[in-house]
Amino acid sequence: MTISANWDQVADAVRFAAGCIDFDPDPLNDRERADGHRYVQFIVSTAVQYSLLDASPFQPRFIAPIETTRWLGASGPDIDYDVAVVQPGVRHRISGRRGGSSYVGICVYANDGERGATAMVDNIDVDSLVDAAGNFVYEFVHPAAARVIIRQYFHDRASEERGSWVIERLDSPASIDLSQNPAVVAAKVARMVDTIRWNAQLNQLWGADLRDSPNRLVLQTAEEIVAAVPNPDVTYAFGWWRLQSDQALEVTLDPPEGCRYWSLQVGDRWFQAHPDRNMNINDRQVVPNDDGTVTIVLAERDPGRPNWLGTYGHTLGTMFFRWLHHTPTSAPECRVVSVGQ
Repeated sequence: MTISANWDQVADAVRFAAGCIDFDPDPLNDRERADGHRYVQFIVSTAVQYSLLDASPFQPRFIAPIETTRWLGASGPDIDYDVAVVQPGVRHRISGRRGGSSYVGICVYANDGERGATAMVDNIDVDSLVDAAGNFVYEFVHPAAARVIIRQYFHDRASEERGSWVIERLDSPASIDLSQNPAVVAAKVARMVDTIRWNAQLNQLWGADLRDSPNRLVLQTAEEIVAAVPNPDVTYAFGWWRLQSDQALEVTLDPPEGCRYWSLQVGDRWFQAHPDRNMNINDRQVVPNDDGTVTIVLAERDPGRPNWLGTYGHTLGTMFFRWLHHTPTSAPECRVVSVGQ
């Protein structure tokens, strides 16, 4: 297939993504429709960036396809993601400085599988590797390894220093620039099609069965989230919310002792948390109740209570709870109340 033919498929994928917005199963108001098509723009821009910057596995390097202006695929606003493409069966070394974030974890994944799922082949919490100077070295080799993601979790981006690292092959490959090879370019254009289509239908692959029973959270392990690229150091709770303008959703939990990080992230129906809106809160940001529990309030407008997250004109969306290195026995309780109650 020619490169031009692959571009035809990209155009079809963009039309498919726009159709996923316009023909969503639930009605859209003007704000929701606008945010939905903005989401399509984010998908396309990310696919282009990833295609252009995606280094050859013969010369791997880390890139950040998800930025603080484009939170796609339920990526967390407190989390940075660095991604590198690697070659299966080759030993690689990652070395760098941990930085001051609350958590740094390395995950090695195999090639994409059914429904976009990605199999985990190795992972490690970098704290187990860091020396007294704050540096670390991690080596891996696996016959199915295809990409690496390093995640950093921040409680407060303003005060926590970002880490830095590099990745290198240890078999000393020839220094050949393959980026202009016609077959490589064609493959990168084709990869854009997969990226656009997968993100456009993620809300049909992950938790779609819960849309009809909203306003509750359901625990999910990394192994159960087959449609995304989860972190095995994290336990998740997922759910849909559905609220009218005069309603609020109260999410209440007993904060777990010794948990290094937990958060509630709300998003629109496409799993999108907007960076310019109050849609995420973590354990160091919440104000507890008198009895030590925590209640987070999701509503259209600020109800004048602590721990408010906004819906910003949306009537339907998703929510994600994350616990780092903690396995809860139950999900937070959810209760719909009238605004002002």
